[in-house]
Amino acid sequence: MFDFAFALGIVGALTLIIVNLLRLLGLADVIIPFYWLIPSIQIFPLIGGMSGDSIVSIICGMIVLISSRRIHGLAWSIILIIAGVVAGGIGGALIIIGGILALISNLT
Repeated sequence: MFDFAFALGIVGALTLIIVNLLRLLGLADVIIPFYWLIPSIQIFPLIGGMSGDSIVSIICGMIVLISSRRIHGLAWSIILIIAGVVAGGIGGALIIIGGILALISNLT
């Protein structure tokens, strides 16, 4: 179960980093198909995460990349869940699911 949680954390972190780098460079409209169909942060604030800022989401992605190696610890799986909630988006959802799976594995 830890392997699946680790994989979800890595995929979610890479998604966060890549998509938010593209948003910062202004290339998200060109490279990501149908990017303009994603609801705006003002309408659905939880989709954008608690911060809604691209730089904070990139930092959360880096934190998850570093902490996913230590996912066997209870504190690190909680850190994954918190980073996923702060970052938001599809990558954040993957990180939250991976953190919850690691938390369940730690407690059982």
